[in-house]
Amino acid sequence: MSFVLRSATLTLIGVLAAIQPTFSLLAQGTKSTKTQRLPLDVLVIAPHPDDEVIGCAGIILRALAEHRRVGVVVITSGDGYPAIAAVVGQKDKMEVGPADFLKAGALRQSHSVRAMARLGLPKEDLTFLGYPDSGIESLYTRNSSAPFVQLFTRKSETYGVTVPDYHSLVHGKPAPYLKASLIGDLVEIIRERQPKEIYVTHEGDTHGDHRAAFWFVRDAVRDANFQGDFFTYVVHGAPPIQPPDRRLKLSKSQAETKQAALVDHQQGTSPVHDQLAATYMKPEELFWRVRPATESTQ
Repeated sequence: MSFVLRSATLTLIGVLAAIQPTFSLLAQGTKSTKTQRLPLDVLVIAPHPDDEVIGCAGIILRALAEHRRVGVVVITSGDGYPAIAAVVGQKDKMEVGPADFLKAGALRQSHSVRAMARLGLPKEDLTFLGYPDSGIESLYTRNSSAPFVQLFTRKSETYGVTVPDYHSLVHGKPAPYLKASLIGDLVEIIRERQPKEIYVTHEGDTHGDHRAAFWFVRDAVRDANFQGDFFTYVVHGAPPIQPPDRRLKLSKSQAETKQAALVDHQQGTSPVHDQLAATYMKPEELFWRVRPATESTQ
């Protein structure tokens, strides 16, 4: 071996030896990040970005103040709202296309990111599933084995723009828009995070996505053999006739923070969501307990 080649070889060996610890640390860091998803005390599940604040900001704030772990899962990205797509795309509602709806979804994801940061939720405990806005009810009730195609985005599988979708992060590829996919993602999250309490929109909510969110979570709770407390909240429509099982009266500080988080969800959507905070800011949050059946859906 020539002197020059021998010197080059020794230099390369030295460089590799020097960076090997860095590779090892990176590998350890990746592994620990995956295993550090700690069990949850509270899991809030929202159909769209903003429902987590409307229904459960007080629950989140109180739990975090008590040093309890909270997770928030948003089922859709809010990408099926023509009026917001028109605002984002600066077009008439009759002229918007898939790209405008994707931009709207990215904006609404960013709203939840900002609002949850305001409430103090660690970013790793906010999860977006990326299922079809305005399509969750159809996803649950349809009988076809072919993936559902969202009318506005033309998507047929989970995705994320501002934040990657859960299935792609965990499994390395998106999930098809199928009932089994969404139930499966929820079951995985419930089994992994082992929450003590779960909150989702009420079956009597007048918004189709909100009703279906309950159906999906109800089935996932059953399949995951969840043994904790299961609560529902109403966003649209009248509350149930029976009195709530849990009432949370907001303190002045909690109310101010919730108000600011609702305003976060108004950003960049004027005039569509100009009255969001005024409409949904209530002095207390109401919840109804569900006692799930034990039969598995799978």
